[in-house]
Amino acid sequence: MVQNDKKRVLILLSAYNGEKYLREQLDSLLELGGGFSYTVRIRDDGSGDGTRAILSEYAKRCGFEVLFGENIGYNASFFSLIDGAEEDFDYYALCDQDDVWLPGKFVRAAEFFGREEGGPLLYSGVLCLASEDLSESRVLPYPKRGVGFYNAMIQNVCSGHTMVFNAPLLRLIKGTFCEEILSYDHWILLAAAAFGKVLYDDVPQVLYRQHGKNAVGASCGGKGAAKKLGYLRAGRGRAMALQLQAFCTRFRDRLKEEYLREAERFLGASGFCRRVKYAFRGKAYRQSRAETFAFRFLFALGAYRARPSRSPGKEKE
Repeated sequence: MVQNDKKRVLILLSAYNGEKYLREQLDSLLELGGGFSYTVRIRDDGSGDGTRAILSEYAKRCGFEVLFGENIGYNASFFSLIDGAEEDFDYYALCDQDDVWLPGKFVRAAEFFGREEGGPLLYSGVLCLASEDLSESRVLPYPKRGVGFYNAMIQNVCSGHTMVFNAPLLRLIKGTFCEEILSYDHWILLAAAAFGKVLYDDVPQVLYRQHGKNAVGASCGGKGAAKKLGYLRAGRGRAMALQLQAFCTRFRDRLKEEYLREAERFLGASGFCRRVKYAFRGKAYRQSRAETFAFRFLFALGAYRARPSRSPGKEKE
């Protein structure tokens, strides 16, 4: 990789049975450029296909740091990388195994960071959905309602593969992994929205490959809205509430009073009347009016009650 005395970037990638697309992703990391000094650290989450052989090849040929571990699921795997990350890098980025990063990713992120004075900062951006062979792509809408804590309570608009963050945010999330986390990137978004700032870009920097076997996929339009509604009906709303509850417990002494009070109102609405009251007077919102209305309806019916459910994020072998 390029070595110089300029800004240092640590890229953290968790891989699992990704032999089909992994080479394209790794090759795109080699083409990032921009005058940065890159370190690529990869943890294999107990793959059973040819992924380990590919990683060993790139470790030898390109100097990538590769860690081989047992299957613990993508949430725990990414947090293992986060917890082991040194705090002297300028930027940190999370990487999936099946996408393609565009060369200007860190140049663009650095421009956004350069406008801020410090504190926990998270750069993210719009998704660019790409077909399996990358021949077609489509950019999803920019979150026009803004990305703040009240939105992050019930919606994740910052996918992990788009994220770049700084050392203050790394220190904030280190050592915070717990089984209640719905998704590692949503947890990071909550931390950035609660204690720092989310810098959202309307220009995509990653081709997000859609191939039907994504650990987490994306969609938009009518079918996308229906899919999201289905997630909530299937218990994702409860899992999201459980995650928020764990977040507030973890950071209770540091959260702004207004955020903590709103989260407690959300989580404490146990009876039907209280749920209806919060649904129409609470501050939690989703990006589209249709989704916000669906959230209110499902919240009133009890779809967001925080009660234990099976921990997501564990790949099935």
